[in-house]
Amino acid sequence: MMDKLEQYIRKNAEAFNDQEIPEGHLMRFEEILRSAQDDRPGNAQDERAGNAQLWGRGVRRIIWAAAGIAAALAAIIFISRPADRHEDWFANVGDDQTEICRAYYEKAGELSYEILANNPDGSLDQSLSSLTEESVPIIDQLPEDMDPAARSALLKEYYGDLLDGLKMMKNIKQ
Repeated sequence: MMDKLEQYIRKNAEAFNDQEIPEGHLMRFEEILRSAQDDRPGNAQDERAGNAQLWGRGVRRIIWAAAGIAAALAAIIFISRPADRHEDWFANVGDDQTEICRAYYEKAGELSYEILANNPDGSLDQSLSSLTEESVPIIDQLPEDMDPAARSALLKEYYGDLLDGLKMMKNIKQ
């Protein structure tokens, strides 16, 4: 199924590139670039600027490490998942796309609650967020002219994989 999606996206790449750059983005980008060039070694104005630069590098390393851990966990969850699901998350939902999304959010909320309740130390918070947070829901990213049955199948597979990952996280013992 994901191969079909990838082929569809490659075939219709121009349809996904229809947004303009936000107003002022180029100016903000150039300002950040100039600031980064000013922060290069040898350009520090005083010891505080040097310390801020080191602190900034440390924060970036922590962010990259956390992102790497989250990506590795997601890869482990999705790569090691069984070919056939043990649970049909959308057995009673049908092919209505809105109902598929509603069912996913409801089940993801239940699993998330259980994960958080069983991990009071917050050790799985970052991984949980990486699986459940969507800046733009996938249903809004799919092309409108995509076959409704294909859209429904894709939503079930995508959200089913996420729910499988959440179920695996729920079963992690501390």
